[in-house]
Amino acid sequence: MPKLLRCLMIGALAAALPLVASAAANFNFDTGAAVSSGGDITFNGTSIAPVGSAKLYSMGTTGGSTEFSALSGAALVQLAGAFPFSTTPINGSSLANGELFLVHTSGGNYAKVLLTAVSSSSITFSFATYTTSGSTVTQGTGVTLGSGGGSSGPSITMVQNNYSWVLPNAPNYGIAPGSIMTIIGAGMADNVPLVLQSSASPGIPTTLNHASVSVTVGGTTVHPGLYYAVPTLIAAVLPSSTPTGTGTLTVTYNGTPSAPVPITVVPSALGFDSLSSSGTGPSVAQDASTYALFSPTSSAKPGENIVLWGSGLGADTADSDTVYTSTPHAINTPLQIFIGGVSAKILYQGASGYPGLNQIDVTIPANVPTGCAVSLSAVTGTGSAATASNILTMPIAAGGGTCTDPLSYVDPTTGATLSGKGTVKYGGVFIAHTTSSTAVTDIATASFYSESGAVFSGYQSSSQPSLGSCTINQYNTSNVPPLPTGLNAGTITVQGPNGSQQLQSFTTGTYLAELPTGFIPSSGGTFTFSGTGGSDVPAFSGVGIPFFNPLVWTNASADGTVTRSSGVPVNWTGGAPGTFAEISGNSISLATGFYGGFVCTAPVSQLTFTVPPAVLLALPAGTGSLSVSNYTYPASANIPGLDFSFKMAFASTDINATYN
Repeated sequence: MPKLLRCLMIGALAAALPLVASAAANFNFDTGAAVSSGGDITFNGTSIAPVGSAKLYSMGTTGGSTEFSALSGAALVQLAGAFPFSTTPINGSSLANGELFLVHTSGGNYAKVLLTAVSSSSITFSFATYTTSGSTVTQGTGVTLGSGGGSSGPSITMVQNNYSWVLPNAPNYGIAPGSIMTIIGAGMADNVPLVLQSSASPGIPTTLNHASVSVTVGGTTVHPGLYYAVPTLIAAVLPSSTPTGTGTLTVTYNGTPSAPVPITVVPSALGFDSLSSSGTGPSVAQDASTYALFSPTSSAKPGENIVLWGSGLGADTADSDTVYTSTPHAINTPLQIFIGGVSAKILYQGASGYPGLNQIDVTIPANVPTGCAVSLSAVTGTGSAATASNILTMPIAAGGGTCTDPLSYVDPTTGATLSGKGTVKYGGVFIAHTTSSTAVTDIATASFYSESGAVFSGYQSSSQPSLGSCTINQYNTSNVPPLPTGLNAGTITVQGPNGSQQLQSFTTGTYLAELPTGFIPSSGGTFTFSGTGGSDVPAFSGVGIPFFNPLVWTNASADGTVTRSSGVPVNWTGGAPGTFAEISGNSISLATGFYGGFVCTAPVSQLTFTVPPAVLLALPAGTGSLSVSNYTYPASANIPGLDFSFKMAFASTDINATYN
């Protein structure tokens, strides 16, 4: 066993801690008063939930206080019909300062709410409530809900694989016997510092900080060992003796049990360990000889043996679920590992020695694509039991060292610098031609955002995966991830061969114009963006983007029905040199409200790409879309006042698709 394993495990577990509050209080927006019951919302320490007939809609943190101030009562009432108000709670793990959400109150009025502080025990907000005619009912600032008491007993919000963080309702969700699961909730254990328990004999305990966990499936009840237990988080190893099927999980604290929550136990559901706390982004991958962690400046090489970490291969009856062993055993679950979409040879798959932590040793294929964000994915099981892992990335270069990637917005050295900054400002401009089943549309867009430099830690590429790779994103419709903070760039204009057009600002930092017919000539041309400058971005001009003769998707008529377990082939002809193909799609399950989307890239000269089952099995069965686009590689836009900026042109063809 590698000597770095213990440190890696501590870092991986500790890094995966979301912010979850632990208090309980209600608020009535019609009266402007905190109440012990009833009202319109309740803050239970894990979420903001509607009460009675009230409904919520989160607008994220894009506009923050600026949008809160600008949104008048009349405008809120006028736009209310366009907002998908829901009875689904806003998950506490996504709450952030500056988040703006709307409330349709139990009394039939409308309120806007701005979170101004979020702590481990309370939320503080400003609000204003309006009648359906737009007149003010109540308003207030500095309102605080929650006291951190937690006396009502433990509550559970969510149970997830400790590494993949795949959400419930996802088609690849499930907790495998013998894996580490994270339980998110409130009031579940003593309010003490998080300390990872040692698995050295006698092993991790089944009761910790006055907390214990029980899982019942098919009449069998098991009691997982606990790596840690604090009020909002518990990490536990589901015993390998747990039967598969749907059951319940309960947390008991100081003798008081929580309400049971559903748990789905599956034969296998692998989650790879990542350097982020979201189960996405750069993977924890190491050189098999030195156990050095790969990074953008120290990349892996084709043909090299590497070590991967995670949890969820399945039951390990040969080793203990609570005690470390120096002689771990293989777990012979059907397993396929893909690096850059190419099947990798597996050298070892099984226990690492530490309860619940799996080790997988593979050889990087000799024909793997290279880049700074080459995809890493897996499928466990076969047939109807096949389950996709989370998808991560890793840097791969022909000779190791610093990776290069034509799809990166910044190079690895610049990316490392960004991660050390308090705030990173960036932006991009696009010119696009889109074709769908209903319309042909030309658009110009610009976007300007800022985020904490910590977001760029381990930064390897843009949201685009390296050529030959794919990424996925998943969320419940009630828990859509917020956009970063928008930046005011003033008035944006695009000049083309046939005139100029001003872009409209819909939210701070986001600009768009639907261009008139013929604005982009069939022969192409150069389109130049300029900005007058605003409070966040200085004036700029002369950002030119050449448009090109795009590829043609030749089998679009056959791709409208997607069999997720088989993959979907996409073929095209043409495409200009110096461009690439992007294949993207999404589907939504109306029954569960779960959304999944993917993005894959390929050299335009390749003329074909098959989106693999390892990607599609992470999407729900349902209706959605499939698109094939032809993009120019990102080029620097040299916009002043930003840490980096880019410009791109693309043409896309979109079809409706059914995912089976």
